Amino acid sequence: MTTTQVSICNEALNLCGAGSIISLDDNTSNARRCASIYDQTRLSLIRMHPWSCCVKRITLSPSNVHPSFGYANAFPLPKDFVRLVSAGTKNFDIENRHILANSASIQLVYVSDNDNEQTWDSLLSEAMALYLCSKIAKPITGSQAEADSAWQKLQMLLKQARAINGQERPSQTFYGDDEASLIGVRY
Repeated sequence: MTTTQVSICNEALNLCGAGSIISLDDNTSNARRCASIYDQTRLSLIRMHPWSCCVKRITLSPSNVHPSFGYANAFPLPKDFVRLVSAGTKNFDIENRHILANSASIQLVYVSDNDNEQTWDSLLSEAMALYLCSKIAKPITGSQAEADSAWQKLQMLLKQARAINGQERPSQTFYGDDEASLIGVRY
């Protein structure tokens, strides 16, 4: 089965014990609820974890506008930027949708706003259904218990996703290029 906004919303609705929808444009309270919170919920969930299906790489060039002080260059962030994974430099700040740095370019690795559910990891789809359920359960059921249960399940799923990410990515050193100077102090 293809993963779509509607299939994810239906999973969330079914978790709440509510009826399914055919489209987010349906003239039903369940469709209107899902449609009104879907995009913001997706952005929040994607920001919570660096889902590999949302990670992108790009080389940024500096803009013509330079920071008043502190850094030599300002690099505009991509429109679909949600969360930083790596800026490829140690000294930088993010301000007003720009990365400020003294570099000539930025090798940006970032989490993007992937709104194509067909490319999502299965854990992201399940997490989205749980997050939606946690938001719509009380209005649908009248009980906060369903919402709380979905939120707890989401937290456990995010822990599993972090563990899987740790297994799928190569280990990274804590110290970087300065290791000789730090270790050398000891001996």
